[in-house]
Amino acid sequence: MPGATDELSAWLDAAVDPFVACDASERIRVFNSAAERLFGWKREELLGRPASRLFPQRLRKHEGKGLLRHLLSRRPALGGRATRVLARRKDGAEILVEVTVGASGQGDHERIVLNFRRLHEVIDTLDEPVERALPRRESASLAGDALFRTVVENAPLGILYFDPRAIVIACNELFVRIIGSPKRVLVGLNLLSLRDENILHCVRETLAGNTCDYEGEYRAVTSGKQTPVHVHFAPCFNASGQVEGGIGIVEDISERRRAESERERLYREAQEAVRVRDDFLSIASHELKTPLTPLSLRLATLERRLERGEHVEPSTLRHARLHLLRITSLINDLLDASRIEAGRLALRPEATHLEGLVERVLRSLESQRGNHTVHFEPPEQPVQVKVDPFRMEQVVANLVENAFKYSPHGGAVRVSLLQRGGVALLSVSDEGIGIPPDQQRLLFDRYFRARNVSARSFGGLGLGLYISRDIVERHGGRIWVESEPGHGSTFHVALPLMTGAPAQPPLEAPGQVVH
Repeated sequence: MPGATDELSAWLDAAVDPFVACDASERIRVFNSAAERLFGWKREELLGRPASRLFPQRLRKHEGKGLLRHLLSRRPALGGRATRVLARRKDGAEILVEVTVGASGQGDHERIVLNFRRLHEVIDTLDEPVERALPRRESASLAGDALFRTVVENAPLGILYFDPRAIVIACNELFVRIIGSPKRVLVGLNLLSLRDENILHCVRETLAGNTCDYEGEYRAVTSGKQTPVHVHFAPCFNASGQVEGGIGIVEDISERRRAESERERLYREAQEAVRVRDDFLSIASHELKTPLTPLSLRLATLERRLERGEHVEPSTLRHARLHLLRITSLINDLLDASRIEAGRLALRPEATHLEGLVERVLRSLESQRGNHTVHFEPPEQPVQVKVDPFRMEQVVANLVENAFKYSPHGGAVRVSLLQRGGVALLSVSDEGIGIPPDQQRLLFDRYFRARNVSARSFGGLGLGLYISRDIVERHGGRIWVESEPGHGSTFHVALPLMTGAPAQPPLEAPGQVVH
């Protein structure tokens, strides 16, 4: 079956491990590409030649047998494990390898198979008499190589070794774990086949006798896993000073990258906090200064008129009082925000008719209505909740004042109150400028102001909704907004009725921002 034979030969040639097959007379019949790389021979030079040519002269006989026959006789004791032995390359250099030997067939049809690996590629081996029979120099080399292998395998960094053709011929287990590909794939990999030009540059520099460093994202050949690594490449020289390969010392820098990313995030947050602080101080000083200036002027006018005994207009006192109330409101917002952060905002809940509370707030804001029309739709039956009346009035007042403020050209402000299941649902709608969708989730954060408003045109410290959210949530409720830029906004507050279940906001409103 020539086709099957050709296919088998192709498979063997693609194998990562050096593979040699001999006939009954121990002459080489198969010599794959990995064996060519290991021994330095071309297969044409060895086919039909004795397999003993792959070993030093002094080791070709052992205990009266050829080395291959001796190893075959030891198969039951070895249990499939490899035997360490010195092999001989074409250039005469001796290399320490581990070899497993097997056989099949009988008589002239017998086939002997040898599978080789460099010593530091395999760990599970047994000491064999052939190893103990090595001269003292080779025994010392074995011990030194074993020590070297122990150091490499337990090193805290990934290590790979490649030959002058940039083919990986050994690596430790940590390198395998870092890269994320099996060792059988990594050993035999030609580094010059990788697509990363920076790696290729480092490999070429190393084989030219120079050290080089690489840092970047390595993508695994098989799994596609990306790992941030730092690799230090260094050449290996032989006794005559020629480059015989190179090593790569690989560090997984994932943790370092994460730490750098975290530092950058914290730095950005710190910068943002500084920006927010500066913006807040600027806005706060503007907001406090705005009512103080006219208040000072009105009080000076009152003082002069009283000194001259002139009549004082009630409107002058009323305007002065409104400016004073504005300052007091700003200061109270700052104090409430501080209490919330410290967890000291006190509540005194009591049974309250919510419709009466809303009516009181609307009456108190009548002087601020301007050219707005306010429509309140009271419920058909009383809505009783257990809340702190003062704090809940603060929430309703903030929502209505915002409706006035952010619909500067007037229009209708609608306030509705209804019961839905075990929930009291209060809604305040305006026909104002609206809120951009990506800003709505930030609207209830401290000091936040939507980007489509300016501190000069629309006053405030960005604390009202932050305080309102805390008050509502501490009453077991929820607050959220529905808005479209240019078409106004509707703020909803859901509170549990005294006899109802915990508040759940309506589910039918798509895209609502709930807090």
